[in-house]
Amino acid sequence: MNLPVEVIEAVDNGKCILFVGSRFSGEAAEAQGQPFTEAKELAKALGWTKPRQLMGGRAKHSKPSPLEGAALFEQKSGRKGLVAEVRRLTDVPRVQPTDFHKSAISRFPVIVTTCQDDLLERTALAMGGAAQVLYRGDPLPAPDPARRVIYKINGGFERPETLVLTAADRRELPEEIKKTFRNLIRSHVVLFAGYRPDHEEFENVFEDLTACYGGELPRCHLAVAQGQIDDFLWQKWVWRGLLMFTADPSECMAELEARIQKAP
Repeated sequence: MNLPVEVIEAVDNGKCILFVGSRFSGEAAEAQGQPFTEAKELAKALGWTKPRQLMGGRAKHSKPSPLEGAALFEQKSGRKGLVAEVRRLTDVPRVQPTDFHKSAISRFPVIVTTCQDDLLERTALAMGGAAQVLYRGDPLPAPDPARRVIYKINGGFERPETLVLTAADRRELPEEIKKTFRNLIRSHVVLFAGYRPDHEEFENVFEDLTACYGGELPRCHLAVAQGQIDDFLWQKWVWRGLLMFTADPSECMAELEARIQKAP
């Protein structure tokens, strides 16, 4: 793994913002023998099917879409039914904090997460301090080394009204929040971990940030979970300013800790 020096130095200086994807919870669950449904399987479990209608020789929305699956499930079972089903498939109440969760909490004063469980919050409590938990649309305070902020941009199961499960839930962030994120992006290095570049989850959070910034983002870093990056995706994201390296959350955080501890 080639962890960028820019990331290591930024983390060591408190100038890196971590974006945490669902693979953070998925890897921990698998390691502890607990069930967890990954994005593509979640879409299918909720009712998404690949459309047969072709547009310009290619299928529209041909990749599994949890947002589309959720909308279909909501039509049949209502909002409460949808929340209950997504929680059944992806919540991790019996999963315990891992070393890579502890590293994230100890190293990053602000963590923006698309995970909807409470594993990061429980990690902070287990380490002796409660994190400030905020949700999509809440004002985001300036980073402070003395406290931890977890910004749940897709909401959390503990507050069902905050959950972003369908495309209709993805309301545009208020202008004041966009300004805060824009200033953060300009003054900090951005690291994404626990995502794959071909998943809707990552595309949506990247789209949120691009809207906040008001244009193409400056250089960001993505630790690509679960395997190699194909050439198409590499070209697609490099042109958008994203630098990628292959690393699951545990690998990324372990290497980060090792490199910081070795630094003079």
